[in-house]
Amino acid sequence: MKTRQHRPGMGAAFVISVLSLIMFMNFSTTCRAQKSGASNEFYPGDAVRISVIELDRSPDRKTIDINGDYTISTMGQILLPIIGNVKVVGYDRIGLAKYLVELFSPYLREPYISTTPLIRVTLMGAFNKPGAYRISPESSLWQLVEMADGPKEDCDLNSIRVERGGKVVIKNLLSQFERGYSLQDIGIKSGDQIFSQTRSSFGFRDIMNYTYFIMTGVSLYFSIKNYSK
Repeated sequence: MKTRQHRPGMGAAFVISVLSLIMFMNFSTTCRAQKSGASNEFYPGDAVRISVIELDRSPDRKTIDINGDYTISTMGQILLPIIGNVKVVGYDRIGLAKYLVELFSPYLREPYISTTPLIRVTLMGAFNKPGAYRISPESSLWQLVEMADGPKEDCDLNSIRVERGGKVVIKNLLSQFERGYSLQDIGIKSGDQIFSQTRSSFGFRDIMNYTYFIMTGVSLYFSIKNYSK
């Protein structure tokens, strides 16, 4: 006697289709926002780096380019194309990415948007191009120094220190250079100043010159003393 195999009816197939659609929609929504466990926030005076990938590449729809770095004003806003001023202070990077997807969905083709906070750090002293730079806190100290075209040849890496509000908060960053820790791991915050000093130029040649000068003086002294006798 043959047994009939049970096959899912139309109702079961419909339920499976709906569940699959819901899972796909949730996956798409997640992909459009940045996947990160970080809770970095944005602050006035810092900047936001916006990166966009459009999943829909159909040529029949116009689009705009919003990729770039945007300075956060004292009001906590950034100025974006078409949209205008957008408040970013109070968001973390995931929340801001989702918010931008909502704002730009009418103008972009299924946008995947990621946002990165950029902190302000000032390099001073023996760097080729000292000055203020904006950089991701996830970057390494080497990457920050490279933005200033690296240290000068006479830079004393052992002297590099971090100051915050006029006080030294981190000394001797040479070990951090070698390990390649991120700025966030090291403890560098927005507004910090990194100072470096030049190495002393007093070397072996200088010692020999001073020794020669002293010996010449001593020899001249005894010569004059013997002549006066």
